[in-house]
Amino acid sequence: MLATATKNRPPILVAEDEHERLVELALAAMDRMPGAADLFVELSRAKTVTTLPSGVVGVDSLVTFDYDGACYRDFALVDPHHANFAEGRISIITTVGAMLLGLAEGQSIAWTGEDGRSHALAVIKVSERDARRAAVQGD
Repeated sequence: MLATATKNRPPILVAEDEHERLVELALAAMDRMPGAADLFVELSRAKTVTTLPSGVVGVDSLVTFDYDGACYRDFALVDPHHANFAEGRISIITTVGAMLLGLAEGQSIAWTGEDGRSHALAVIKVSERDARRAAVQGD
């Protein structure tokens, strides 16, 4: 679980229809996946909205972001059973996935991991996931 206080984090938005499902997913994985606690913390501070505005990261968004100095292009934020980092699909139940959720283009977030190391990511671009890409990848 993250050691950084949440009061210094940017505001985030989560779609109402995803919020409860993601809380249940985080709680179910709490003992098995360290990122589940991070997701739960982020969901607890999120503002829920009926529809996510464009440019905000949600489940199945394609995101280009900088993480600890490296740029990741067109990664899809997905449920754990669809995750495959090598194919550009990052699980919502990883710490990086949890930190991406709800951020808007131009927002950044920093945290300290359990190991005491500082981490930061910044969202560069958010787009809707291409349905053809999802079909090819088996989602």
